[in-house]
Amino acid sequence: MLNSRHANEQVEKMMLLYEFHIVREKLRLFEKKYGKSFEEFEIEVKKKEDFEKWDDYMEWKAYLKAYEDLKKVVTEK
Repeated sequence: MLNSRHANEQVEKMMLLYEFHIVREKLRLFEKKYGKSFEEFEIEVKKKEDFEKWDDYMEWKAYLKAYEDLKKVVTEK
């Protein structure tokens, strides 16, 4: 039988894995939308002013940061 502490840890881990999956999917969608990696897109967006691409760049960059942060937490658990 699971104790409540163990059950809470399992729920927390499942929530982290779910969030990790969502963030990873967002990154995949940006790669698919632009047909390139973040690094390639970053070079492109910094060369020519395009507000729509700049917004996507900022969002993509934030998702990359979230992905790295979640990856550290998930691998520690």
